[in-house]
Amino acid sequence: MIVDVETTGMSIRYGAEVVEIGLLLFRFNVETYEFIDIEDSYAALREPTDPIPRAVTRIHGITNEMVSGKTLDYDKMESIFNRASFVVAHNAGFDKSFLEDLLPMSVDRPWKCSCFGIPWLKHGLQNRQLATLRDYFEISHEEAHRALADCEVVLEALKRPQHLRELLN
Repeated sequence: MIVDVETTGMSIRYGAEVVEIGLLLFRFNVETYEFIDIEDSYAALREPTDPIPRAVTRIHGITNEMVSGKTLDYDKMESIFNRASFVVAHNAGFDKSFLEDLLPMSVDRPWKCSCFGIPWLKHGLQNRQLATLRDYFEISHEEAHRALADCEVVLEALKRPQHLRELLN
């Protein structure tokens, strides 16, 4: 499963909260690492305790009006996590730190980091940023920094058996 969160700030230690989550459960051939299909997905907004700072809204485009009254479907998220063999996030330490609090059962799965677990620089990319992967795989930037769209960028990378193999081994 691939996960991405959009937040009100950079650290849960300083009170930042999740305002959007995206989950993509996918299947692949465990022998060839070839992508098979997307089994399930989920994306939702969540109203935080404190307003989203304007500087943060400029990054992901999520406004206080968009999240007003929004909550997450914890049963749906738990269902997806329960079917996942492992969890992938681009900069997994960041996403995992937020999900440990929001969905404690998410830490029961092995976590893989698509940012540092694949040698992007050896593959000719200038850096490991999601925007660079977006350009490399020729994906539109229209939904950049939105949770499900960022999951889809990671999935596009993992559709290449070499990248998935590198990540899992």
